[in-house]
Amino acid sequence: MIQHPATSPDRQASPVATAPTSTIQDPTSQLQHPTSNIRHLTSKIQNPTSNHSAQRRNFLKKLGGAAGLTILNPVRGFSGDHPHTDSFSFLHLADMHVRRKRQGHVGYEVCIADVNKRCADADFVLMGGDLAFDGNYTAKDEFADQVALYKRASDQLKMPYYNSIGNHDVLGWSSRRKVAVDDPDLGKKLIMDMLSMKSSYYSFNHKGWHFVVLDSIHPVAAAHGTGYKGALGEAQLEWLRFDLGKNAGMPTVIMTHIAAFCHLGQMNGDPKFNPFGHMVIEDTVAFRKIIERYNVKAVLQGHSHVPEDFYYNGIWYITSQSVSAAWWGGNWKGFMPGYTVLTTQGETLQWERRSFEWQHQLEPEDTLERQKIAEREAFEKEQARLRAEEVNGRK
Repeated sequence: MIQHPATSPDRQASPVATAPTSTIQDPTSQLQHPTSNIRHLTSKIQNPTSNHSAQRRNFLKKLGGAAGLTILNPVRGFSGDHPHTDSFSFLHLADMHVRRKRQGHVGYEVCIADVNKRCADADFVLMGGDLAFDGNYTAKDEFADQVALYKRASDQLKMPYYNSIGNHDVLGWSSRRKVAVDDPDLGKKLIMDMLSMKSSYYSFNHKGWHFVVLDSIHPVAAAHGTGYKGALGEAQLEWLRFDLGKNAGMPTVIMTHIAAFCHLGQMNGDPKFNPFGHMVIEDTVAFRKIIERYNVKAVLQGHSHVPEDFYYNGIWYITSQSVSAAWWGGNWKGFMPGYTVLTTQGETLQWERRSFEWQHQLEPEDTLERQKIAEREAFEKEQARLRAEEVNGRK
């Protein structure tokens, strides 16, 4: 079993962890923070001599079984300056919303056990934000408890994990805040301290692939104090373009909590839906222009709790289903709790979605959730009735 990176008996699985102790040889992961380079896992990689320059746009879709959708994305240009040694798998978990209510912390423990059982050979896990249920309109002590529950469960993983920030992972950036506007832990400080995150955005290399973890929660001044919007901001975009330039040619995966592409408006048939700044990062065009200059294979997204696979200009935008389904309030969005498993083979990236068994545990006051669950069940029943009618050719 791979031991989590740690500096004390209370293991700190974070982007700044030191090399783990293990009975097997660990793969390379070189963390590249905006201000420092810190080695995470160590091994040797041999350089190849191949040089592939042509970009290929052809792609193959394979429909998987009950486990989900498997898609091979296009093989794009690769300079050969950085090696990809062999295949490996990693996971994307998003929107855990860990809390005690609705037994969400137990549900997340079930998810971790499922990962350890079914994906024990994965090299690492990317945590896609909204790790805690909420810090914007939750009391500080309760929010800290949620973060501690998230960390305690995540530390049981058999592989390292990398944290990122979601909009519910900040303290008090809302008019509904339950902390003082001058609280020293306001914003991202509390969760970053508890998870030993030195920076809210960073990158690392692993077996010839480059991974970038972004922070899509951008502070803004509001009448009530500090708020936020979905954006990367000029400083992070400037860091990103030089980070990708430093690792030019390497096949790359980027993770952001708030998406670069989200199609809820189309899904819901809402012509007035404007996703910018809340469901889609406000500077998505600037972001896209940067990443399209490089060998980016996929952008992993969360936030909407609705899985999507969108292909644009040679890059897949993959939104994982939520670990918590609908905030541990049932599956009324139409998707079971789950996560995404990704596998590399050379420069090819495949992925599939996996669900795990969990029965929602509603609180007595969850009347809205009960209503939404009933509406979903009625919708599915009507869909089945209409299908039978159509198959039989008569009403």
